[in-house]
Amino acid sequence: MSDDDKITIDSGSNSSKGSFCYRCGHEGELIDGLCNLCYSQLNPLFTVDERIIIEVCHMCGSYKRKLWCDPKSEDTYAIMDEIAYFAVKDNLKKANKAVDIQIIPKEAKQLPGGKHSRVEIPVNIIAEGKLIGEKRDRTEEKEVVVYLNMVQCPRCSRCMSNYYEGTLQVRAMGRFLSEDERIELDDFVREEVGRRLKKDRMAFISKFIIQKEGLDYQMGSMGAIRNIASAIKSKYGGKTLETAKLVGVDKDTGKDQYRITVSVRIPQYSIGDVIAYNEKICVVSTISEDKTQLKSLENSEKINLNWNDVEKNTYLVCKSSECQTATIISVSEDTIMAMDDVNYEIYEYNNDIEVEEGSKVKIFKNEELNRIIDLVE
Repeated sequence: MSDDDKITIDSGSNSSKGSFCYRCGHEGELIDGLCNLCYSQLNPLFTVDERIIIEVCHMCGSYKRKLWCDPKSEDTYAIMDEIAYFAVKDNLKKANKAVDIQIIPKEAKQLPGGKHSRVEIPVNIIAEGKLIGEKRDRTEEKEVVVYLNMVQCPRCSRCMSNYYEGTLQVRAMGRFLSEDERIELDDFVREEVGRRLKKDRMAFISKFIIQKEGLDYQMGSMGAIRNIASAIKSKYGGKTLETAKLVGVDKDTGKDQYRITVSVRIPQYSIGDVIAYNEKICVVSTISEDKTQLKSLENSEKINLNWNDVEKNTYLVCKSSECQTATIISVSEDTIMAMDDVNYEIYEYNNDIEVEEGSKVKIFKNEELNRIIDLVE
């Protein structure tokens, strides 16, 4: 090789000066034997297919990336933009991390074809950056087309076929749910289902059954059933019981398949109810996820019971709503005087509750006891 043909390479760089581009013959600064123009043509900032196909559920609007995803918006145009954006993003490869990419979906177009019509979304891609050896940033722009392949996602397919992995049963201990409780608990379950669906696409209700004892929900996700049962127990207290039933064998894995039933039973009592425990007359003072606290009407003793004890060893004496009322007529440092609102008798109580003259209180009385339970709200 003659001196004229030698290429001088800077230390630590793949650029060269004073030579010719082996592709176009341009004389000047080179990168890997190429001029800036030829180098940029052969080494783009990003690569992407010009035609991209993405599966979209025609029922729920979800779209498939590695997993099926629900759209973040409810607006049709925003959903189209979101689908096109992620279709391109998942298909695009940057030359290096420093390259800045803008993905700009355009207006969607519906191609003719009746029932088999297709939707396509043009997308403009703008990239800015430089590769190793380049001294200046460059900008590249390209337009691709995203085609929506309308299918039915696995969730909708299973939901339409009444698929379910288990049943959530909502009950009450020792009684049937009241109509008000049914409405409140149904609202609560459906709110929880809405929250779960954001994390678990199979957390749908495939069938809702009203039983005389309570409410049944057949659902597509075991995890959702367990989580919602736990949420009910956390808010209302009570007990949960899970059972499983063998329903078949998975053809692919050979593993046994089960359906679960999770029964959650809310307490039979409410705060303020008067109940009997081991022959002691008590009022329910607090209810929590794992236990209930009673207050003895005889000596104000506080008694903590787990739900098994409550269910086995207590019974209802009087609902809070059924308790008699009295009106406070005088309050001293040690005593409270109250007049029964039914028979107008005057009773004297120890002053262990904050009340004012004229306020009303709930009272419980029998042959042995006469106690203030609480203020009337």
